[in-house]
Amino acid sequence: MGDTSTELEKELGSGLDPNPTDLSEAKGSPKSNINDNQNTPRDDNQVEDAGTDNLDNARADEQDQLEAQLSKLETSSKALSPSSLHNRFDIYPNNPLPEFDSPSARAFKAEDRMQPKLQLFGLICIPGLPVRLSEVEKISGKALPGNLNLVSFGNIDWPILGQKCLVLIFKCPLGGRVDHFFKAKDVPKKKKVETANLIAKTGISSLLSLRERRLTNRNIRPNNIFFTDTDQEEIIFGEFVTSPPGFDQSLEYETIERGMAGQGGRGQGSLDDDIYALGATLALLIQERNPIRGKSPEQIIFSKIALTSFKTLVGEKLLTRNLMAPIRGMLQDNKTERWSFEELDTWLRGHHVKPIKNVLVNKSRRSFRFGGVDHKISRALGFSMSTHRESALNIIKDGSLEEWIEEGLQDILLADAIKVAKENAAAFTEAIPHADELLLSRVLMLMDPKGPITYKDISYMPDGFGSAMAIESLREGNTSIYIESIVNGVPDIWYTISNESNPYQHTELESYAKMASHLQKAGPGFGIERCLYEANPGCACQSPIIVKENIYSVSDLLQTLNSVQKLVDTKQSPIDRHIAAFIASRSSDNMDESVSKLGDLDDAMATLSMLRLLVDLQNTMNIGTLLGLAKWVGGLMGPVIRLYHSRGKRKEIESAVPSIVRSGNLSELLSLLDNPTEKQEDEKNYLAAVKEYSETEDEIEEIRNNIGPESESGERTSKQAASVISGLIMIVIIFLIMIT
Repeated sequence: MGDTSTELEKELGSGLDPNPTDLSEAKGSPKSNINDNQNTPRDDNQVEDAGTDNLDNARADEQDQLEAQLSKLETSSKALSPSSLHNRFDIYPNNPLPEFDSPSARAFKAEDRMQPKLQLFGLICIPGLPVRLSEVEKISGKALPGNLNLVSFGNIDWPILGQKCLVLIFKCPLGGRVDHFFKAKDVPKKKKVETANLIAKTGISSLLSLRERRLTNRNIRPNNIFFTDTDQEEIIFGEFVTSPPGFDQSLEYETIERGMAGQGGRGQGSLDDDIYALGATLALLIQERNPIRGKSPEQIIFSKIALTSFKTLVGEKLLTRNLMAPIRGMLQDNKTERWSFEELDTWLRGHHVKPIKNVLVNKSRRSFRFGGVDHKISRALGFSMSTHRESALNIIKDGSLEEWIEEGLQDILLADAIKVAKENAAAFTEAIPHADELLLSRVLMLMDPKGPITYKDISYMPDGFGSAMAIESLREGNTSIYIESIVNGVPDIWYTISNESNPYQHTELESYAKMASHLQKAGPGFGIERCLYEANPGCACQSPIIVKENIYSVSDLLQTLNSVQKLVDTKQSPIDRHIAAFIASRSSDNMDESVSKLGDLDDAMATLSMLRLLVDLQNTMNIGTLLGLAKWVGGLMGPVIRLYHSRGKRKEIESAVPSIVRSGNLSELLSLLDNPTEKQEDEKNYLAAVKEYSETEDEIEEIRNNIGPESESGERTSKQAASVISGLIMIVIIFLIMIT
């Protein structure tokens, strides 16, 4: 097979670091899989752009968010009472079971009160991290051959975090993890080979059981496979629902394109991706010496592109070569060439499978130096450009990239497409914001149509946008870039360019169109919050009002608001932007019109709309009395009461509110405040009062006009007074003349 490191050095030049970080050690640590560094790989010998260094530093700060969450899930030193699920299962916070931990969930002892002899453990999920809730609901209580069966699930009060958390109850595998077995030096080689064959057969069986239910695993790796028995004769594949698809995977087990995406944006994928992961798992388990030991994530991706995944993951020193045919078939980078269940079944039955013809990768006759690496493959160059965006724009604009593609790769169509993209970008530079970034995104997707959607410093697979944005939000990162990518139509560019056969493409395009529409509306129930919940069914409501209650369903909303009434500031509305978006996205009916009215500029109308929405939910879900919520809402009705003009009516309503609040029925409160007959009567009386007032004003004005100094009567009176005064003056004068 040859020395793959030597071949790769010839392909990539000086880009390989002879002493890189030991990735194989890091991947064994659960916390290491949470670090975003896995997905922003860098070559230590490359000359980095200044902006890339700053970005790496920012991500280093952000990645601590999830690690902090995991550390809180560790056991407390205090003696804590067990938490109860469904009044049947007890989960013990002082009894951790690290041997069953998942990278994004911690395991604790659990007991079934009805079957106390069962050995169970509960996985406590990270609050705020999207779980695969639809899968949880589908597999709970069901038998999945070859897969760890989920016994039960639900929210519990978790004292370690002081909030509610989702717990998943599983039956304990008794024989330990498979990867520990293969690392043990005292286990005979023959036994390891037998186990590898068992993993292959059980893995195929487990994927078939998922196919029947239209599910994917996306979590297949050596440390997520267990022996079911103490004799280590049977195996089972571990849980795959506590985090977004592919989130906990190291790059070895992800296909090239999904490995290039951001950690949270690898996407739902398909069983083709699981078949690849099973092949990678087998390849790395049967190695006597790990061929990727010490390779950085960036080097692994480059190696897979340049040498194929099979040559990257399969070295020379193997425990057995009997599995080479299925491993080679499962590790084909071209999905159309990868073994399907038909070929796997043929192999299981002991029949020969027709050898795969290796598809030759188009290599340039001359290398292109970029990022400290000599590139001959456009896909590898595109990946390097995505991590050095400023330098990438330079080689696009100066024409050197176009020239290399045309002359070196002799790909005239690609060169012409890049030329057209440049011309269009130049024509609309002043009119379109972020024109350079959009140009770079288009060029990168032209160079690798199967790769992820890329924009600025983010990348996500088309079916991974929701989880990518949710992870960024959980890390308190910059979600605005994700929104920007939607507003600027970057996913549309990908779908236009991609030549992938995707049965869900129409649905995905509709989803992106809906998100773009939601982002154009600024009011409650829309914007980024609406996108967050619609794209992540397994994301609990993140409203600060109820975030610690960890609710996933709108059916739990009113009872939750009712229970937190004493713990929150009841001067604020019980429906904030997050809750409005949660209601709109999780309700079976179209609630857009109802939630949009919550943003009315008139405070009274917005408050009344809030009450109407709560009443609608209470009636639809047939929820009983809500004393706490009724008290909360009743205290906010001042602006609505003031809509009535009559002071007497206001006092009447104010005196009636407390008794209605004590009934806990929001409908009665709405009937009192929003009674059409009473409002019509109040308006009628008001208009009558206005009319009467107007008439009275007219009378007063008329009187003023009649007795004023300039009125006719005033003029007559003044003339009469003047005449009388004149006569009196004449009499006085005559009298004075006579007496003198």
